[in-house]
Amino acid sequence: MDVLKEFQAAIEIELAKNLQDFEEQKKTPLDERVAKGVTMTNLRVEFDFYDGLPNQWCYPLSGSQKYISSVKIFCDNNISKFKEGSSVVLSNGSHRFEMDIEEDSTENFILKPNDFNVKHCCIDSNNYPKNNWDINSVNTDISTKLLKIAADILKNNETTLRKIDSILNGRTRNNFQAYSQRIGYLNDSQNSAYLNAINASDFCIIQGPPGTGKTETIGNIAKQLIDCGLKVFVTAPTHTAINNCLNAVASKVKDNNKVIKIGEKASNKEVQENQYVTKKSRVTYSSYINNTNYSQKGIAIGSTAYSLCYPGSKKLDGWEFDVCIIDEASQLSIPLSIAAMNRTGKYIFVGDHKQLDPIIPKDSNNEMFAESIFSKLARIYPNEINLLNTSYRLNKSLIKIPNTLFYENQLQSASSTQEDNSRYECKNHPEILNSDPHKLILHNVFDANGRSPHEAKLVAELVSDLLQNGVKINDIGIMSPYRAQVREIKKEVIKVLPKTISKPFETLFVDTVDSMQGQERNYIIYSLANSHPLESMRRLDFFYSPNRLNVAITRAIKKCFVIANYKVFEIIDDELKDRKEYQDIKDSLDVFKRYFSLSTKFEINQTVEDEW
Repeated sequence: MDVLKEFQAAIEIELAKNLQDFEEQKKTPLDERVAKGVTMTNLRVEFDFYDGLPNQWCYPLSGSQKYISSVKIFCDNNISKFKEGSSVVLSNGSHRFEMDIEEDSTENFILKPNDFNVKHCCIDSNNYPKNNWDINSVNTDISTKLLKIAADILKNNETTLRKIDSILNGRTRNNFQAYSQRIGYLNDSQNSAYLNAINASDFCIIQGPPGTGKTETIGNIAKQLIDCGLKVFVTAPTHTAINNCLNAVASKVKDNNKVIKIGEKASNKEVQENQYVTKKSRVTYSSYINNTNYSQKGIAIGSTAYSLCYPGSKKLDGWEFDVCIIDEASQLSIPLSIAAMNRTGKYIFVGDHKQLDPIIPKDSNNEMFAESIFSKLARIYPNEINLLNTSYRLNKSLIKIPNTLFYENQLQSASSTQEDNSRYECKNHPEILNSDPHKLILHNVFDANGRSPHEAKLVAELVSDLLQNGVKINDIGIMSPYRAQVREIKKEVIKVLPKTISKPFETLFVDTVDSMQGQERNYIIYSLANSHPLESMRRLDFFYSPNRLNVAITRAIKKCFVIANYKVFEIIDDELKDRKEYQDIKDSLDVFKRYFSLSTKFEINQTVEDEW
């Protein structure tokens, strides 16, 4: 693979694909856009305004014109795919404001302009239209512009280009230093990964299956590198993953001069209250040098890979790092990983290619869009993989299915894990809670495709049963592949929660599977929310994703409940083999069939009359 040529081509492919998708979306009839969740319409709004100027880039306004600080959206039936942190366009006739989603909860749907866009978000505060507003996804090419800068860096730096080219083409061979100080509380596989990461000359690959302590391992690796006086860049595909890493690093270092998070307040949620993490929107290298607020002898800075695409990005202008730690690397595309590798020395890739993949253009014939950076490296350097093999989350009962399906039975449960032998007294489903810890709950209700009110009610009943037995609300995690089902579940769950619980969804996790990766709860409920997926053959690669299934069923510590229509698993190959999509998803369908055969099942079927 010609790395530079493929990288430049990948950027153009992604730019063209984003533009094509956006143009096709605009041509789609309004009701279809609403149904697909990419548009909200006929909205009522309430604006809040700044009393003065929001920042130094805003100019004074005249009369009753004011800058918008936030917008509360009123929508009777929000089925959109938008999520917190997404950029959207709020419009009404001549008004058009680009904003970010600040909050998406059962109580509020709130937009807020970011520091850059707020200068364009002003309106007559005394006389603005309150009805008939729309929200649409925003088309932006800022990410591809930043990647073009990364390509220019690579083009003009022959040494870095050769280094990255060698690694991505399987030619790099590590040399190892002799540091051998093990950490007493790490297990053998963690210590092996830790020492290899410290000692490797060029790169290290650490595979961390669910609950095996990869974040803990990262924290110890980063501390040792910082103690050696090195500059460490910590990145991941999402701010949440970056924040979780920095929390682990900070727990070892305990010095906010040495741990910094780059990002706006909304993207710093997980580290916001951590006194050992300094939060900044930018730190240029010139502002860092000889600044007593920052350690000059070892430092870890966490941010997205785009932050290193300077001068286009100003967040980390001028920085060159000794080591790059990429967490959740199995979710990072190769082009984005190159943006991080451009300005850094040694690379430590941490992830699990059996969990979620990156979202990348399909059928592009570009090698950089064939797989994630972690999947590629694991494939071409199989002997370099450091597998963390002991799960501190999954007990012997819960580990059986994922270990068989995904990990060739290489994993083991830590001796500290415990089986759940509790006796549950339940109003709704005692037969479910008092049986195998991993249960597949099947039903025959055909009520939805991507949003199932029936499954949402089942979820609420299980939550009610758990709460009846003294389970704390923050010990429950609820997931679905679909954002529309997440909202449906919230509507049903709120009905069974005690009125004494205020802002319940700040503690009760209800979100998509993608948002749950890296987290755990004592009790997991997974609603597949698709009555008959094979009927339409649409987005089957998304729905029948083995990696998404793996993430969903490996979050639980005590109990895991999977809810699905029986048609999800009624897969007859002879009926599908003539479909063009079949060859692409055949292996995935086989995984779901194996999951069905391995699961303990419980059926909750309605009568034929009730079914329809």
